[in-house]
Amino acid sequence: MERKAIRKQKAPAVQYLVLAALFVSGCAYQTRATIAAFPGFLDRESAAWPFILGYSHGQPTATFVRPEVHAAGVHEGDVVIRVNGALLTGKAVFGEAIRTAKPGDKIQLTLRSPNSTTQWEVAIPLEIGSRKLDWAFVLVVMLKVVMPVFCMLLGFWVALVRPRDIAAWLLLGVMLGFSNLFTAGTERWGPIARDLGTFYYSAGNQLWAVCMLYFGLYFPELFPPGRARTWSWVATRVLVPLLLADATVGMIVAIGEVENYQSVARLDMLWQRFSQLWFFLSLAAIGSFFSSVWTKSHMVTSADAKRRLRLLRAGTTVGMLPALVLIVIARIKGGELEQVFPEWLVLGSLVLMLLFPITLAYVIVVQRALDVRVVVRQGMQYALAKGGIVFLQFLLTATVLITGISYARTQNLSLPNEITAIALLLLAVLWLRKGALKLRAWTDKRFFRDAYNAEQILTILGDEVRSIVETRPLIERVTAKIAESLHVPRIAVLLPQEGFYRPVYALGYSSAPQAEFGEAATMIQRLREEAEPARVYFEDETSWVNADLPESERRELLALDTQLLLPLSVKDKLLGVLSLAEKRSEEPYSGMDLRLLKSVAAQTGLALANAQLTTAIAEETARREKMSCELQIAREVQERLFPQKQPEVIGLDYCGKCRTALGVGGDYYDFLALPDGKLGIALGDVSGKGIAAALMMASLEASLRAEAPRAGTNLAGMIGRVNQMLFDASAEDRYATLFYALYDPTAKLLTYVNAGHNAPMLFRQGRNVERLNNGGGPVVGLMPECNYEQAEVSLQPEDMLLLYTDGITEALNSALEEWGEKRLIEAARGLRSEESEAVVAGIMQAADGHAAGAPQSDDMTLVVLRVCDR
Repeated sequence: MERKAIRKQKAPAVQYLVLAALFVSGCAYQTRATIAAFPGFLDRESAAWPFILGYSHGQPTATFVRPEVHAAGVHEGDVVIRVNGALLTGKAVFGEAIRTAKPGDKIQLTLRSPNSTTQWEVAIPLEIGSRKLDWAFVLVVMLKVVMPVFCMLLGFWVALVRPRDIAAWLLLGVMLGFSNLFTAGTERWGPIARDLGTFYYSAGNQLWAVCMLYFGLYFPELFPPGRARTWSWVATRVLVPLLLADATVGMIVAIGEVENYQSVARLDMLWQRFSQLWFFLSLAAIGSFFSSVWTKSHMVTSADAKRRLRLLRAGTTVGMLPALVLIVIARIKGGELEQVFPEWLVLGSLVLMLLFPITLAYVIVVQRALDVRVVVRQGMQYALAKGGIVFLQFLLTATVLITGISYARTQNLSLPNEITAIALLLLAVLWLRKGALKLRAWTDKRFFRDAYNAEQILTILGDEVRSIVETRPLIERVTAKIAESLHVPRIAVLLPQEGFYRPVYALGYSSAPQAEFGEAATMIQRLREEAEPARVYFEDETSWVNADLPESERRELLALDTQLLLPLSVKDKLLGVLSLAEKRSEEPYSGMDLRLLKSVAAQTGLALANAQLTTAIAEETARREKMSCELQIAREVQERLFPQKQPEVIGLDYCGKCRTALGVGGDYYDFLALPDGKLGIALGDVSGKGIAAALMMASLEASLRAEAPRAGTNLAGMIGRVNQMLFDASAEDRYATLFYALYDPTAKLLTYVNAGHNAPMLFRQGRNVERLNNGGGPVVGLMPECNYEQAEVSLQPEDMLLLYTDGITEALNSALEEWGEKRLIEAARGLRSEESEAVVAGIMQAADGHAAGAPQSDDMTLVVLRVCDR
C-alpha cells in the first residue's frame, strides 16, 4: 500500500489553475467581443462605430469611415484632434464618447488633414448597427462567432485532457490566436475592462506566430531525432526572441494607444521603422508550421503518421494559403485587406480559414493525433462528434434560409416564383437533413461507444503478467485484457512448436485458425530483427506485406484477419507473436495503442521467458533429480540473454565477457544497435547472487531494451524510467548498479549515465588514466523516483575504455588479498596494443593469476572498447 502511494502521480494542479484562468478570461473577452461585433442585434442601445480610430505615423487617424459619416465631413485618413471638446490623448477618449452615446446622438469632432495644420469641426450622427440579413452577414457570423467558439472549445478541451502535453498547450495558443483575428473595439468597454481586453487581444494576436512555429515542430509527430536540430536552434536562439520582443512592445503600445499615446509614442515610432521586418519574421514563423508539416510528411515511415500529416497538410494549406496571399499582397501595396480587395474575396478567404481548426479537430479526434481518448472515454468523443453534426446541420440550414429569403426580398419575385423559391428552400433543408442522418450513421460506425479506459486496463495488465508463471493462463489473460481494452474482436497467439510458429490460443474466431510460419519465414525474420509492432495493410500496394512477403505468408495472415503483429521477444529471441485483427471501431491502432501494447508485450515476453524457464527447470529437475540441473538450465538461459552477436560499429573495436561465480548470477552487460548507427553499452551488477539475482538481471535487461530505442539522447530520463520499472518489478531489498552509455561513431562522442556503478577507466594515448565520474545518480530499483544526470566525453583514436564490475578488482587469493584497481590498471596498460578481445582475455587471466586457484567469490564482468582509425 505504501509503495502504491509513492508511485501515484500528482494531479497537474498548476496547469489546471492556469487553464481555468485562461478559460475565464477567454470567455469574458469573447462574450464582450461578440456583443460589440453586432450592436444592431445583441445591444440595440449601443451606437455603431462611425469609423475606426487608429494610429498612423504617430497620429490618431480615421479609417474605414462609414458613408454617412463621410458625407458629414470626415474623410479617410483625417487626424482626430478632439472629441466632444476633450483632447484625444488615446483611443479611450473616442471610445468613451461612443459608449455613453445613444443611436441618434451626435458627437463633436475636431479634425485636420494629415499634411495640414488647418482644423475644422464636424458633428457626426451616430446610428444603430446594421440589421441586414444577407450572405455577408452570415460570413461575418462565421468569422466572429462560429470560428472563435469552435477554436476555444477545441483548444481548451484538448489542454484539459492533456494538461502535461506541450503540444496540447501549443494547440491552445494557436486556437486562441485564431479566436482573436478581429479587433473588438475594447476602447469602449469602460475603465479597467478596456485595458484587460486590449491586453488579452494583443497577447493572443502577437504570440500567435510563435505558437504556430513551435506547434509545427511538435504536432502531430515529433521530428526524427537530429533532423530539425539546425532549424530548431535558429528558431529558439534568433527568430523566437525577436518575435517575443516585438510581441512585448506590441502589447505595451496597444495599451498605450488606448490610455495615453504620448507615453509610448517614441517607442511606437521607433518600432514602426522595422515594421516590415516584424511582419516578415511573423510570416516566416507561420510559414514554418506548413514547412514542418510538409517536411515531416516525407520523413515519417509510419502509415498512420503519413495519413495524419497528409490530412493536416491538405486541410491547413487550403484553409490558410488564400488569406496569407491576400495579406502579403495588401502589405506590399500598403493598405488594409478591405481597401485593396473586394469584400466578397476578403470574406471568402477569411471564412476558408475555418478549415484550419476543423482539420486539426479531425486529426486530433478521429485520427487520434494527441491520443485524447486515452484520457477521456470514447463516449465523450462520440457525443462531441454527434453534437458537431447537429451544430453543422443548424448552421448550414440557417445559411440556406437566410440567403434564400434575402434573395427573394431583393428580387421582387412574383407569387408563382416566390412559391417556387420556398419549395426549393424546403427541398434544400430536407436534403441537408438527409445528409446529416447519413453523417450520423457514419459516426455511429466510426466511433465505437461504451469504450473502456485502455491505458488503465493495459497498465494493470503489465503489472499482473509478472506474477503469472504458467504459459496457458498467461496468454489467456493477456488476450482477454487486450480484447477488452481496445475492443479487438479476434486475437491469435502464435508460439513456436516443432520449428513452426502456430496458433496455440485464439479468441473470437468461429473455428480454430489454421496457420503456421516457419522459423525462416520472412514475417518471423522481420519481427525477430526489428522487435517492433508491425502494421499489416493488405490494401496498400507499397506496404511491406505486399512488397516483401511471399503469397503463402500473405494467405496465412489473411486467414488470421491480421491488422497488427505484436512480437513477444526477450533479447534476440522471438518467444511468440500476437496477431490482432481490426478493432470494432474500424479505427487504426494509434501511437498510444502501440506504446501500451509494446509495454505489455515486453512484460509478457519476460513473463513468457520466466514461464518457459520455470517449466524447463521443473522438467529438467524431475528428469535428473538433482539440484545442479536447475542451476545448469538457468545458466544456459542466462547465457542466451547475453549478447550473441555484436552490432558492427564503424571505427570501434569492442568486446565483453561475464563469468558467474555460482553458475547463474546478477552481473549484466549488453550491446544495443540503435538508430543512425549508434551503439548502446550497458554494464550492471545486481545485488545478491544466484537465481534471484539472475531474474532481476533479466528484468533490468528487458526494461533497458524496451526504453533505449525510443530514448534518443535523453539518457537521464531513460534511466529514470528504467529505475521505476525495476522498482515496480522487484522486492524492496533488491537493486542494481548500472552504467549505460551511448556511443556516436560519427562524432566519436560517448554520452553516459552512471547509476551507482564503478567509474569506468579511460586510457588515452600518452596520458594518465581518466575516471568517468560525471553524470550519475543512485542505484536503480531501490527507490521509486530518482533523478539522474548525464555527461559526455569525446573519444580519440587509440583511446581505450574499460568497464568492469567489482568482481574483477575484488578477486581474492588464498591470503584474502584483493587484486585491486592498481593491478587492473597495470594489466590494462600492458595490453594497450592488443585488440579488445585479447585485452579482455588478458585481464581475466591476470586476475586468475592473482587468485592462484582460490575459488571465485563474485561474478566477474568486463567490457573493453577501443577507438580505431578506420
